[in-house]
Amino acid sequence: MLKDVNKREHIFKAVKQKAALDIAEDASFKLIAKENNISANTVTRTALSLGAYLKPNYKFLPNHIAFDDFKSGKFSKSGMSILLVNISNHRTIDVIADRGGKSLEKYFLRYSRKAREAVMTVTVDLFSPYRPIIANVFPNAIILADHFHVVVQAYTALQQVRIRIMKGFKKDSREHRQLSKFWKLIVKRNTDLNRSNRYRRRNFRGAMLTSEEIVQRLLQLSPELRSAYNFYQDILFVIQNQDAQLLKQKIWPDKDDPQYEAFPKEMNRAKLTLRRHYQEISNSFIKDYKGYTNGPVEGCNNKIKVIKRTAYGFRNFTNFRLRILVAFSTSFYSINYKNSLKQLNKKTTNPPERELVA
Repeated sequence: MLKDVNKREHIFKAVKQKAALDIAEDASFKLIAKENNISANTVTRTALSLGAYLKPNYKFLPNHIAFDDFKSGKFSKSGMSILLVNISNHRTIDVIADRGGKSLEKYFLRYSRKAREAVMTVTVDLFSPYRPIIANVFPNAIILADHFHVVVQAYTALQQVRIRIMKGFKKDSREHRQLSKFWKLIVKRNTDLNRSNRYRRRNFRGAMLTSEEIVQRLLQLSPELRSAYNFYQDILFVIQNQDAQLLKQKIWPDKDDPQYEAFPKEMNRAKLTLRRHYQEISNSFIKDYKGYTNGPVEGCNNKIKVIKRTAYGFRNFTNFRLRILVAFSTSFYSINYKNSLKQLNKKTTNPPERELVA
C-alpha cells in the first residue's frame, strides 16, 4: 500500500499535490502556503519538483510555430524573454530566457536537426534580428509576418504625424482641441465610421456632424495628415483583403502620384519597413497559412503580465518559467503534470488488493 507521507517528511502527499495544483492559479506562493497550512518554502520546493514535466522534448517541434517577446526582468540581459507557441493548436511550447545576443539561436540549436527541419512556418513580428536566426536554425521554414504588427507600423506613423501637426497649433486653439479629442476617429477603419447620426460638436462651434464629416474636417487641416491617413486606410484594406499585389503598389513610391510631395517623413519610414518585409507579408497571404498570426501569443503575454503583478516580480527565471508554463492549461507541461496527478490520485484512493498467503 502506498504511504501517505514520504520518508523523512511530515507533510501529507495530498497536501503537496493540492499546493502544486494551486500553482496554476492566479495567487502568490505565500497565499498558497497560507491556504494549505504549509510554509512558502515548501510551496517553492513543491514547485521545483515539477521540473520533470518542464523539460522540453528536443527531438520534436511542430510544423508551424510562432514566438514573440515580452518584458521579463533583470535575469534577461536584454530585458525581454520569448514565448514559443504551436500556432496550429495554440499550445505553449516553452519560455526562452533572453531574446538578445546569441541566446535565442543557442536555444533552438538544442533541438535535433530533424526537429528543426520539420518546421514549415515561423510567424513573428517585424523585429529584424530574428530573420538571420530563423534562416540559420530552420532551413526549410518560411517567415510569416504577423498582420497586427504590419498595421502597427502605419498606425504609429499616423499618430506621429497627427501629434506633430497638432503641436503646430496653439494649445488653446480650436484646431489643437479637435486633433486632440477626435484622434480615435482618425485611426478607425473608414468603413466603420458613422455616416448617418449627427450630433452637436462643441469643438466645431456646435455644428451637427457625423463621425465621417469630423474626419474630413480634420484632414483639411493638413495635406500631410490627409496623405498619412489615406496610406493607413490602404494598409487596413490590404490586410483585410490579403492582397499582395495591391500592397506592392502602395509601398513602392510613385513620383507621379499627386500626394507624393505631401507624403510625411514618418510614413516614409513605415513604408521602408513594410518594403523590407514585403516577402514575409505576402507569405502570410498564402491560402494554406491564413489564420497564422501572433494573436494567441499576444493573448498569452497579457496573462504573463498578470502573473508578474500577482507575484510582485520574479528574481529567478526558473520560477518565472515554471509559473508561466503551469498557468497555461493548454501547455504540454500542464497537461502532462495534471494527468500524472490524476493517475497518482487513483492509485492512492484505490490501492491494489494484497494477495492472501495460505
